[in-house]
Amino acid sequence: MKRNENYVVKELMGSYVLVPLGDTAINFNGVITLNETAKFMWEAANGDFTEQDLALALIKQYDIDEATANTAVEGFLKAMKEEGCIE
Repeated sequence: MKRNENYVVKELMGSYVLVPLGDTAINFNGVITLNETAKFMWEAANGDFTEQDLALALIKQYDIDEATANTAVEGFLKAMKEEGCIE
């Protein structure tokens, strides 16, 4: 999988949002709010990555168990794919 590079993370009044760029902004009207964990996963999804890559990054960063990491990754990827942010 890969991030859609037509989205960038911006900090806006203490919150993190994904903002569409270029032609993507024409088709997507708005922003996507990210919590701290989602922001971390977005940044960890660098280049080609797998679900397992993100789960391992979460485990290392937050010292959580594998089941919790997998659940977080599944939810994140589902939401990002639905919005076209992850390809």
